[in-house]
Amino acid sequence: MKTSLSVLAFIIAFACVSQNERQVNSAAIDSILKATEKIPTADEKITSLSRATSKLRYGAGSLALIQKSEEISKKTNVPKLLATTYYYYANYYYYNTNLDSSLYYIQKSKDFIRDEELPFLRSSVLNTEGGVYVLKGDMPKALALTLKSQEFLDKVDTTSLRADEKLIYKKERLALDNSIANFYNQMEEYEKATYYYDKGYRAALQDSSFIAAGVFMTNKGDLYLNTQKYEKALEAFLEGKKLKEKGKAPPLLLVNSDLNIGIAHTNLNNFEEGLPYLNTAISFYESSNITGKLSESLTYRGDHYLKQEKYDLAINDCKKAKEMTSSTENLQVFSRACECLYNAHKAMGNYKEAIANYELYVDARETIFNEKNIKKQTQQEMEFEFNKTSALKNAEIIASEKESRLYSILSIIGFLFAAFLGFFFYKNRKKNLFLAKQKKLLEATIDEKNVLLKETHHRVKNSFQIVSSLLYLQSENMVDKEAQIALREAQNRVRSMVLIHQRLYNKDQLVGIDSKEYLEALTKDIFETHQFKKEKLPYVLNIEPIVLSIETITPIGLILNELIINVLKHAFEDITSESLLSIDFKKKDDTLVLKVIDNGKGFNGEIKETSFGIKLMNTLAKKLRATLNYKSSENNGTEVVLNIKKFEIL
Repeated sequence: MKTSLSVLAFIIAFACVSQNERQVNSAAIDSILKATEKIPTADEKITSLSRATSKLRYGAGSLALIQKSEEISKKTNVPKLLATTYYYYANYYYYNTNLDSSLYYIQKSKDFIRDEELPFLRSSVLNTEGGVYVLKGDMPKALALTLKSQEFLDKVDTTSLRADEKLIYKKERLALDNSIANFYNQMEEYEKATYYYDKGYRAALQDSSFIAAGVFMTNKGDLYLNTQKYEKALEAFLEGKKLKEKGKAPPLLLVNSDLNIGIAHTNLNNFEEGLPYLNTAISFYESSNITGKLSESLTYRGDHYLKQEKYDLAINDCKKAKEMTSSTENLQVFSRACECLYNAHKAMGNYKEAIANYELYVDARETIFNEKNIKKQTQQEMEFEFNKTSALKNAEIIASEKESRLYSILSIIGFLFAAFLGFFFYKNRKKNLFLAKQKKLLEATIDEKNVLLKETHHRVKNSFQIVSSLLYLQSENMVDKEAQIALREAQNRVRSMVLIHQRLYNKDQLVGIDSKEYLEALTKDIFETHQFKKEKLPYVLNIEPIVLSIETITPIGLILNELIINVLKHAFEDITSESLLSIDFKKKDDTLVLKVIDNGKGFNGEIKETSFGIKLMNTLAKKLRATLNYKSSENNGTEVVLNIKKFEIL
């Protein structure tokens, strides 16, 4: 235990790299290597090399030290030392963004680890592997690996650790809490992320680890960004920077805070306040040759310019970021750069460039959230939580047995003067224990059913996403334009159902959908995927919040999808400042009423019921026992009213 803890002390989440730290001359490396030769045992040699590597932060010269460690390990042929050395290699390539090489050495390290002897080393290897998959954009797998890392860390016997080893253990705990919180944040599990951020923040402050506390506060600011609470995000970023400064953090950590502060100002439209922070961060990353953070910060400055409609500057920054990440595996930044270029080119009327970048953006997004990885993450996370829950239940059973034995002894001692009272106490307690067990069993059964129901919605959503992706890919290969349009429309109908199950998976309520949240999200999604013209059609929503069953909301969503697409395709030849689409949804007496009104060119005559879209709406209306009425005239727009008689409110 001593060797593995000492060797791995430097791998914590709050280590930083600056350019000055990387510039180590060869004389200093030679001095370290010569000093290592005088150390008597192989364990101590590798421990010394690890400490020196820690100071170098995997920068210049550290590879030579790791190679020396490999030479010593191979001579001794001790599995623990070989596993540790290959772990050094994995971290070196991870910090230098050579991800395939890092995964190669992670596997080599695993081959020499016996879990029952080296749980701390196994935990650290899994944590690094999780970090690799973060950069690859595979967040579900990254989270599963980090949860597994936490499971192995739980097996470390902390009672036998020395004071310095306990400090290492605490830092590793903080690193894991930070990693897990970040994964949940990116997967939009905000309650879980907040729990881990707050837990790590309190633990760091208790140990006066101000840098670590600053990192937790900064990352919680990122959560506020994701939930569009920009004022809170800015406050968190500023507080995080103060804590880092109090702990005398390296320049890189402070610059990371500058980047975050600039992002928050941009989202608050404080452009003059935000731009200097963004420029400071980009200048630092560029001069320090930290390409990963440089590409990320360029995309954020690109978004900054995009909001100000400075499209040329936005394209310049995002194009650089895209070129820097296209040859690496940082899909998160690559995806954001493509999205920025898509919006900038679309705004300038460069539709060919816009569509090309939009397709790259969609491909990257699909890769990040593919169904196979979601399933693996869900399975491994549930297995970990189940094992942890089982261990807690076993501990409770043992404690309960000890307690029962104690009460038996006390009952025997007091039997002569309190036999009658003891008898009734025993019977009462037995009844209470039985009721408590029944209550726990019932709660466990309910929780299990909720988990299964939530997982069902999750898998249905993933299956719909696969169908949507297949329809999209098929449409791209179609030569016949009408067939291509038909496939795209089918894809959009599937997407309306994806939104339903996505909301059911992300909410505590597993059997109903809020009409306001769903119809607003559906309308926004349709407009984002069907408008490529520079002029956007304004729309107004007046949706009453009603929690409806899936059987009710699904056909309503599909009908609304058809009506909106018809308006976008046929109602307006040219969009003007007076053009408008209005959507109303409310309950009136015993009827749900959906109205879609536009002030477009309208039409005369009857609706032709030959198209698939019209047939689909009529079929869905019959399912709802609804009437679908059209009112239109040339140059006066169209009003479509759906009166629904059959519905289920939850």
